Amino acid sequence: MSFKLQCSKCNKEYPLDTKLWRCIKCEAPFKLQNNNIKKAGIMPYIDPYYHGIWRYKKLIPFSESPITLGEGATPTITPQSKLSFKLEYFSPSGSFKDRGAAVSITRAKAIGIKTIVEDSTGNAGIAASVYSGLAKIQARVYMPSDAPPAKKAIVKACGGVIIECKSREEASERAINELTLNDLYIGHSWDPFYIEGMKTVAFEIFESGCNPESIILPVASGTLLLGLYKGYQELTEMKLLKKCPRLYAVQGEEISPIYQKLHGPLIEKRSSSIADGIRIANPPRKDEIINALKLTKGDAFVVNDSEIINAAKSLWRMGILAEPSSAAAYAAYLRTPDFFGKSLIPITGTGIKTLDLLKPIYR
Repeated sequence: MSFKLQCSKCNKEYPLDTKLWRCIKCEAPFKLQNNNIKKAGIMPYIDPYYHGIWRYKKLIPFSESPITLGEGATPTITPQSKLSFKLEYFSPSGSFKDRGAAVSITRAKAIGIKTIVEDSTGNAGIAASVYSGLAKIQARVYMPSDAPPAKKAIVKACGGVIIECKSREEASERAINELTLNDLYIGHSWDPFYIEGMKTVAFEIFESGCNPESIILPVASGTLLLGLYKGYQELTEMKLLKKCPRLYAVQGEEISPIYQKLHGPLIEKRSSSIADGIRIANPPRKDEIINALKLTKGDAFVVNDSEIINAAKSLWRMGILAEPSSAAAYAAYLRTPDFFGKSLIPITGTGIKTLDLLKPIYR
């Protein structure tokens, strides 16, 4: 299987082992192109000797010697006739970010990297630290000072070195500006190899027999949304599906760049700080996210803390221990469930890491 690494704007091609993290000409994010997918179904691409995301290793670059903890193969449940949940918190470190980190760290190991750099409010930093430790690579993680304490503690426990910053924006800026020649930046907002891990969610949903009309998900950097979009594109290229489900992005009212790009500024912004995982004000792949929403006939929604807390209460009462960002997606669904038709919501991470934020649901 041959892959091409290209600029998402000018299509300039780069070697797969480059340490660059964006196009030197356009400063745009990279994309990975796979032009060898055949119209032969998914079976030729499945490796029966692997479980989880590496079941699809023939569709993933640098997959000859994967760095893996069994990520992927998370359960899909359907507690209501028209609503399913993909329980990504069954991942090794408790979030969907394990899929992306596994592929990014596998590549880092394959090209001889000794130190990786990530910026994160928590889950991506945890995943980077976990998989770097497994690969015997040092992880340096830039995190805002108000990131959940439990998430910072887990990064440290897994061997990651935390550089604490004043804000999420400063974390991103410093991660890039403080790179050395020995570092590889795998910031999930930029890294195209991260999206290769995320696309396996679409493959698993398809193989589970769940065929949703809509997928509603929290969006910050958009790696899961873009991964789903790419995965479903590849399934359509295999002639297994005619189209991708409608994709709906959910953001908090305080920070909602995707929603505002589509619908204009919010007149009123209520607090949405409880959803710590969806606080990226200027995602590098914003145009790609908007394009995926439009091409799938989806849309974007915003929710506030009150709605997120009520949705989290409902999920936990169902036995679904969702983090606030996942509850945000369910909050959007609860407004008009009939609008979405047969739907699926990925529960992106466990709420156990954010119990301090979830105090309102168990008072």
